[in-house]
Amino acid sequence: MGTPHIFFMAPPGFTRDWFWRGASCRRAEELGYSVRLNECVSAMAKSDWAEQLVGVEALLTTWGSPRLDEEVLSKSASLKIVGHVGGSVANIVSSALYERGVRVCTANALMARTVAEWGLMMSMIALRQLLSYAQFGASGRALDWAGTRVNTPPAHATIGIWGYGDVARELIALLRPLDPVLLVCDEYLGVEQAARQGVEKTSLEDVLSRADVIHCLTGLTPRSKGRIGAAELALIKSGATLINCGRAPLIREDALISALREERFSAIMDVYENEPLAADHPYRSMPNVVLTPHNAGCGRDEHYLAAMLDEFARFFRGDNLQMEVGWDRASQMTDSSLLRGKG
Repeated sequence: MGTPHIFFMAPPGFTRDWFWRGASCRRAEELGYSVRLNECVSAMAKSDWAEQLVGVEALLTTWGSPRLDEEVLSKSASLKIVGHVGGSVANIVSSALYERGVRVCTANALMARTVAEWGLMMSMIALRQLLSYAQFGASGRALDWAGTRVNTPPAHATIGIWGYGDVARELIALLRPLDPVLLVCDEYLGVEQAARQGVEKTSLEDVLSRADVIHCLTGLTPRSKGRIGAAELALIKSGATLINCGRAPLIREDALISALREERFSAIMDVYENEPLAADHPYRSMPNVVLTPHNAGCGRDEHYLAAMLDEFARFFRGDNLQMEVGWDRASQMTDSSLLRGKG
């Protein structure tokens, strides 16, 4: 067959320019693909999107793309595959899309690897309790030569993970050679599967109370939003570190601020209820907190769209997809409408 009609939904601006560059442009040229770009700068109604999808066979979506529901798909008789240039597809897909037999794939695996590498780095910072003695540039904190050197080797540590999605699995793969005890809380993880992966399936409360380092990596859903509150934070043992590069609303912010003020445990965070984080936010003045600007997943961004073009090539050749997401998996992924100020 000829080259497929590919449409990238991102409008002109930063997001489109960020993904449609470098490796992605080169890969499109190598595959002989011509990608039609969305040139509409104003907000579009669902009926307008429906018109844009006429004749489209392969669709590239990203952050800010509309949900592909019955109305948006109403004039799309040719759509065969969707490639999401990002992570979670929960806000993009619908049952109507899957019922039409449209295949869905996402660059989530690329992002997951990058986030997991950040998680590994922060795990080591936590286990070495770097905040207690290190000086960071001209931060005002003195280099503590006389202070107690506390270093917990990974093999002597317990690391807990809430969630068992792509990021968690990548993080476990990076941590496993260091030989820590690995605890995982996830309702979709079976006991036998956990044993094969060398992890212990347990409850969230057990993760919080036993782990030296706690990672919050579960998807943000109505069930998980605010699941960690004051009672759960009280379970964290003294000297532990809570790491959140999943979604801020997994933890109740007021409860976390209150618990951190006790300086019983530390926190490392990459995500916040409101972003950018306000200059006067309490987190900024806490000595037991490390903050990064929601960039844990940055690094492989240029390759997201290229990876989706490769999936399109596999599909149209009749090969197996490598990054496909089914309806069941999509419904477990982070729903960004649950973020503050969304939906």
